[in-house]
Amino acid sequence: MKIRSIVAVFAFSVLSFFTVKAQTSDKVVLVGKVDPKYNSTKVYLYNNITGDSDTTVVENGGWRIELPFTVPTRHMLASEAESKKHGGYAPFGVLVDGPGTVTVEGDLESFYTSKVSGSKSHDVLNQYFALVQEQGGNEAAVMAEVVAKNANSFGAAFLLDRYGKVMIPEDALKAYEGLSSDVKKSFYGKSAGNQIKGALLSKEGAVVKDFTLLNEKGMEVSFSSLKGNYVLLDFWASWCGPCIEEFKTLKEVYAKYKGKAPFEILSISTDKSEAAWKGALKSQQLPWVQMHDVTGDDAIATSRFAVTALPTTFLIGPDGTIVAKNLRGKELEAYLAKLFGS
Repeated sequence: MKIRSIVAVFAFSVLSFFTVKAQTSDKVVLVGKVDPKYNSTKVYLYNNITGDSDTTVVENGGWRIELPFTVPTRHMLASEAESKKHGGYAPFGVLVDGPGTVTVEGDLESFYTSKVSGSKSHDVLNQYFALVQEQGGNEAAVMAEVVAKNANSFGAAFLLDRYGKVMIPEDALKAYEGLSSDVKKSFYGKSAGNQIKGALLSKEGAVVKDFTLLNEKGMEVSFSSLKGNYVLLDFWASWCGPCIEEFKTLKEVYAKYKGKAPFEILSISTDKSEAAWKGALKSQQLPWVQMHDVTGDDAIATSRFAVTALPTTFLIGPDGTIVAKNLRGKELEAYLAKLFGS
């Protein structure tokens, strides 16, 4: 009887071990190490791609967030302490490419300075920045080197997607083609491919191919309908403060040249919310052509123009050729005055 009991206990222990392992082996555990002065401070995690979100509280100089691993991704972290000190926060991204424990160590009032360990993908990111600093710049060469050495890493795809603009589009394409097929299939792999495609299509001197989007009235409007004019293509969003501020300049130049020179403005909103876009249009009263971009891989902003920041502008000639990029404020006014005469 005693032997049977020992065997039963042993069997139960083994079963429990494998059950616990099965329950945790598919988890991502983010462990934070911070100054104990931040005890009771909240730390937030969100991910607009996977939909993950969580909140935890610092205890004894540490915090912990555990969530299921689904796909290689970038989880964003923010802290209550940073928001209180600065009136807002700069979210800090952590790359995760598989189950396991990732340690994040840093100051919660400056989360972006944190150090990350335990993530091979994030190591690729660290490697890139370390080499850029070591070599005194030359980001393009470093990017090519790091991506080539880590072609099987999700981190390499993220690098190309987020920082690939340091390379000329042709070199970025060459680096992208060296990535493994699995990495290319990841969210950032697909996004990087779209960005590079967009960069090749939106170089100065490239001819813009026609596209069609809906305006605020739900009617289809094509880019070709503006052919014969110089068109200032403006990518913006309702939440983008600098975009809204730039509308002051755009209203001035539009009033100055509309009907007096072959000049038009075409604004494309990248807002995910149609209601937010239309609300901004109502408050801003913009008199030129408005369009709302689609989402996903077919978004005009990324697939055709490699837009990674807002506002982004392109000045396109009457024949559809891109003649200048990111003209804003006084620089835009001076360029148009030279083009059309003051």
